[in-house]
This record gives sequence, C-alpha cells and structure tokens, in this order.
Amino acid sequence: MKKIPLIVAASLGAFVFGIIMTFYGQVVNPSLEKTLGSVATIVLANSIGLVIGSILAGPVIDKLGNKVAMVAGIALVAIGALGLGHIASVATGFVMALMIGMGGSAIVTGANAVVPEVADTDAARGNWGNIINNFFAVGAFISGNAFGVLMGRNFSLTQLATYLGIIGIVVCVYYVLIKFPPPKAVGVSMTAGAGPILGRGLFWALAASLFFYVGCEVSVWQWLPKHLDKTLHLDPAAAGVTVSIFALGIIAGRIVSSLLLASNALGPLPLTLIASTGIAASFSGVLVAEQVMTVRVLAGIAGACMGPLFPTLLAATAINFTENTGTALGLAITGGWLGAVFVPPAVQYAIDWGLVSNVRSALFLVSGSATLLVVTNVIALSLSGKGHSKAATAK
Repeated sequence: MKKIPLIVAASLGAFVFGIIMTFYGQVVNPSLEKTLGSVATIVLANSIGLVIGSILAGPVIDKLGNKVAMVAGIALVAIGALGLGHIASVATGFVMALMIGMGGSAIVTGANAVVPEVADTDAARGNWGNIINNFFAVGAFISGNAFGVLMGRNFSLTQLATYLGIIGIVVCVYYVLIKFPPPKAVGVSMTAGAGPILGRGLFWALAASLFFYVGCEVSVWQWLPKHLDKTLHLDPAAAGVTVSIFALGIIAGRIVSSLLLASNALGPLPLTLIASTGIAASFSGVLVAEQVMTVRVLAGIAGACMGPLFPTLLAATAINFTENTGTALGLAITGGWLGAVFVPPAVQYAIDWGLVSNVRSALFLVSGSATLLVVTNVIALSLSGKGHSKAATAK
C-alpha cells in the first residue's frame, strides 16, 4: 500500500474542511441573513450533521473501509454546497447544511483514520496527525483571505458555493481513483466495536478533552472578534489582524508539535497536557490585557497551544484503541463536535440571561473550559499506559 496517495487524501480532506468552516462564517451566514432573515436553523443543521457524520463514519471505516466513508463524505459536501447556493427557504437550507455537516465530519474522521495506516510508531502517529490536520488551518487561512477578496468584489453565494462544489467533485474523483487499505472488521456488526470502547475510562477522558478543546477553539473564532470590538473598541481591520495571528499560531503550534512528537521529545498526552495549560493561561491573559500588542501576542500563544490538541488527542485515541480504531475516532470526534454545540452558545446565554455584564466576563467561561481541559488531560494521562515518550522510558 503506497503511503503518499493516502497522505495526500487525508491532507485534502482536512484542507476542504477548513474551507467549509470559513465558508459558513464569511459567506453563508451574511448572505442568507440578507435573503432569509435568520440563519440560526441552518447553522444548527450543520452542527447536527457534524455529530451524525462522526457517529456513522467510524463504524463505516471499520466495517466497509475508509474509501467508502471519504468518498461518501466529500460527495455529500459537493452536493450540499451546490445546493446551498440555490436555496430559497430555510427548510432546503437545513437539508443542504445537514449534508455538508455530515460529509465534512466523515472527511475529518476518515482523514484521522488514515494516520495509523501511514505511521508505524506512536511518535509517527502524533507527527503525521499534526501535519495532516494542519491543512485544516491552512485551508481556513487561504480561503478566509480568498472569500474576503471575492466577497469584496460582489461575488454571490451561488458563485462561491459552486466553486466549493467543484473542489469537492475534484477531490471525490481523486478518492475514487486511489487505493485505500481494506476494512479491518469485515462481517462484524456495525455497532459491535462501540461497547468495548465506551467501557474504558480512557475513552471518556479523551472524548471529554476533545469536548472542552473544540468548545474553546470554536468560541475563540466566534467571540474573539466581538471581544475586540466591544471591549477594546478595535475596528474590523485591526480585529482581523488579531484573529489572523491566532490562526497563524495554530499552524505554528502544529509544526512545532510535529517536530516534538517525531523526535520522541514528548509523548502525545504529555504534550496535550502542557498545551492545555498554555491555553488556560494565555487566553485568560487575552481577556485581561488592555494593550492591543499584548492581546495579539497572547492570541498567537493561545493559537500555538491550541494547535496540537485536536490531532494529538486523536493520535492518542488511535494509539490506545488499536481495534475498531475508526469507531473510536468517530466517537471521540463526536465529543468534540458536541463541545462546539454547547460551549459557544453558553457565552451568549450568560449575556442574554444577565449572568454577566459584558462580553469579556462571559468569555471567562471559555477560560473555565480550558481549565477543565487540563483536568481531563491529567485523567487521560493517568489512565493511559502509553502516556510517556519512548525517549523518557529509555532513560
């Protein structure tokens, strides 16, 4: 089995998912607010699709193979994107967004299930997990700038959705043409692998870590610009620079973590524990800082600390669940998507219900989530027999 085509497939999947996330924030939401009035139902459909997609994709990977999951996922993204560009009602928008969410989640699950196929050691799994998932940040960064330019030139939702659909079709053709590893649990019930996984405390610690991490990161994407506007009174351009520094921090963090894991300087869970502590400290600093330069430096550090969490926690999942790995990854990723569903809205509820007086105070809920992320990492490390790097055990 040739590894390069698989690495390209996984990287393309992460890249497309980065485009999807930016597509919603910069194109879909503002465009549909003008035509349909409210996009809350459509955004909810995407979140529901993410959860459903990861639950279904894991068993499909184990029983039918990664090719089925990734081809189906990218096909759903392409169809959903093309359809979303031509919707005339919230109901059709809900269906299209649900398809995109399911497809995007299947792609992410499949991309991370490729990692154990191309990496033979724990260090290599952590390394390749970070490299592949870094293409999410690259896709988000490139498409964010591209969408900004194209929207400034009055490109419509229909045009941009068509471009995304075409990208999806091209990637789908590539997935069809290349060879994926065969499924590892042929002939076994789709739900057979879930029981042993859910019965281990380590799985719940990893899933909880992903819950708090994804909740934190999505909250930063959604709420940092509002904090910069309402608290520091930055104009959109200045706020955009700060958010871009956060994004570049994520990319840098994944590059550094890849090197640390590849060299066995740290094992996956010790790395995520250090990074989690850094998130809690740096993002709290972002909230209390008054100087723009200080905020930008701390936002960059927060991004660098967040960078390794998602891929490295999934690498730890693959390392510790060598049977029904696809199912374990899918269920763990579901924990992450649930974090995105619950944590960011909690900030809004705290404001709406009068529990806090301003955005800054509400965002300390995110700092609290980061602190809980440290706690769940400590628990995961204590439950894992592979928490220490080989370098450490060799001494």
